[in-house]
Amino acid sequence: MCTCVYMAAKYPGVVHLGMKPRVTRGQAPSRPAAASPVRLSPKDEHIFRDLMERFAVLSEMCFRFSQDIYLRTGSVPEMEVEETIGRNVSIARRVFGNRFLEILATIYLKKAVGANELATILGDFTKPEMVRRLRVLEMAGLVERGHSFDDPDSARYSLTHKGTVIARLGEPVFLYLRLAEGWTTAPPKHAVAVTEGAGQTSEYEAAPRT
Repeated sequence: MCTCVYMAAKYPGVVHLGMKPRVTRGQAPSRPAAASPVRLSPKDEHIFRDLMERFAVLSEMCFRFSQDIYLRTGSVPEMEVEETIGRNVSIARRVFGNRFLEILATIYLKKAVGANELATILGDFTKPEMVRRLRVLEMAGLVERGHSFDDPDSARYSLTHKGTVIARLGEPVFLYLRLAEGWTTAPPKHAVAVTEGAGQTSEYEAAPRT
């Protein structure tokens, strides 16, 4: 409730759920889906439409929040498009590449988990491969190991504050996609091949802690 009051004061006219988000320059119109991908009862259809509308409002709030950050840091993305793209691509490859996003999302839900369990949950991983990825995320300041440093088999990994912030910011994206695709629809079962080799060494470069 406090958050809603703050956002209403910060961005007047945006946080009211019944109001359609305004479209500003650089934005695509944000509209809820016309219908659910699965057949719903009238009551559930109403809930679906209401939630999609709330996600549209949230996307508008996020857009305005981002613009505020750009202004506060003295950066104008429209004037520094190439630099902004370069920075975003670098971050995307470093944090979201090599299935790092899947690892972060899983640790977020499990709270603390071992490398072997992670490899089993995600599949297509050997334990050594998972340990290497966890080390990269640890160097980036996104995950941390438990107290069993002397016994790698019993080491458990959890998110740092930085990793938790990333996971919390990303959670609405997963929720929106689940809702848009049908909340209870079973996810498609397909294997994602993960290749290992010397040519991928550069992709495992970690960012310094910030």
